[in-house]
Amino acid sequence: MFSLNSFGQQVQSDTLTNGIVKVGKIYITGNRKTKTEIILRELDFVEGQDISLKEFSEAVITGQQKLINTRLFVIAEIVPLFMSPSQVDVLIRLQERWYIFPIPIFKLADRNFTEWWVNQKRDFSRVNYGLQLYHFNLTGRNDKLILRTQFGFTKQYEIQYQRPYINKDQTLGLTLRTSFANNKTISTNTIDNRLQFEGSEDINRRIFSSGAALTYRPSFYSRHSIDVGFSRASVSDLITDANPNYFQNGENLQKYLRISYVFSRDNRDYFAYPLIGNLYRLEVNKFGLGVFNDLNMFSIRASANNHRDLGKNFFVANAIEGYQNFTDEIPYILRSGFGYPPDFIRGYERFVVESSGFISNRTELKYKFLSGIQQLNQRSLVEQFRTMPYSFFVKAFLDLGYAGPPISSSTDSVYNNDLLAAAGIGLDIQTYYDFVIRFEFSVNREGQTGFFVNLRSAF
Repeated sequence: MFSLNSFGQQVQSDTLTNGIVKVGKIYITGNRKTKTEIILRELDFVEGQDISLKEFSEAVITGQQKLINTRLFVIAEIVPLFMSPSQVDVLIRLQERWYIFPIPIFKLADRNFTEWWVNQKRDFSRVNYGLQLYHFNLTGRNDKLILRTQFGFTKQYEIQYQRPYINKDQTLGLTLRTSFANNKTISTNTIDNRLQFEGSEDINRRIFSSGAALTYRPSFYSRHSIDVGFSRASVSDLITDANPNYFQNGENLQKYLRISYVFSRDNRDYFAYPLIGNLYRLEVNKFGLGVFNDLNMFSIRASANNHRDLGKNFFVANAIEGYQNFTDEIPYILRSGFGYPPDFIRGYERFVVESSGFISNRTELKYKFLSGIQQLNQRSLVEQFRTMPYSFFVKAFLDLGYAGPPISSSTDSVYNNDLLAAAGIGLDIQTYYDFVIRFEFSVNREGQTGFFVNLRSAF
């Protein structure tokens, strides 16, 4: 969250003229950890630049939004200091977030809360637990280190390091990651749009993956990424007996190299819970590069998200997404469809609708009826936890989707090749450190109703 100040309001009134000002000194306070160049990278002006008052006032507002969207700061204010009618200095006031989070892991292994609550009958053996350590600003350059040790339904060890800028121009970034996971119980088939599981007391699946991604950010809002990775997965005979096509052709081992390209253009005001702006995204994936001959799969995914402020605390959001896999035989482990993250149609959370191609349209009208900043314990030694911003929204939504033929001819699905539609109402709560919780009641085209809880934004 960010707040505008009286100087920002003054600048907005001054934009009625077409005057030109020179940007003088830029002063920054509150960045105890974050390097100055990381902050300046998000501004649309530099010291010594001649800029119109109109462009400058817009740059003040967008600069605050972009600083918040780095997820480095709880508060970001840009204050113009007019030294004369033709020169303006700039003061940037920041309050940094708390960057180090040792967070206990206690989460459901299933694809969503409804899958666990309804289909798996609230089975607590399907819970993951452990510890994950996040450092969101390791060297002050907005670089992230993630360490995860997880037990329970899925045993997993993971390390990931992300550095957004590795060159002087701050346009190239690098991500490195490695993980290992194993399971005793996994889904092996889909019957009547519900996952079927097989398991025993032995480990029935092991997966090792490693990869690196190079990102290119030529402008504030556009980003290109090329990701190269390796995956090695093995399963027991119990799994291949249940589904010989879990990999392909009854194999117990699958190895492949993967390369993907992602382009995104994102000018949303707030990434965790956007209210204004657009996100356009294109993703191209190639699984199998001819090295191991275990897999040959090609897919494309595209999406467009739009958010508008209707005034008087009303907002509307719309998302159109499409996916197409151009592979004739898709192994079960890599299947996609509604119900598998990130693809969903509200009102159908209980089901999975697998297909090599599908499209969806989600629309939401919301009203912000309460927002503010709650003062917490002012005696806290940690400044970042003395205040808590919050916003409450009531909403109505309509989701539409269409999935093509089932991936397997033996799959019995009543939802493929037909319109999926659901409408509902809900309550969203958005608060501290990107935390979002959604409470939703929906009814789908088939007349099925349900109350659902989710811990992330729908857009």
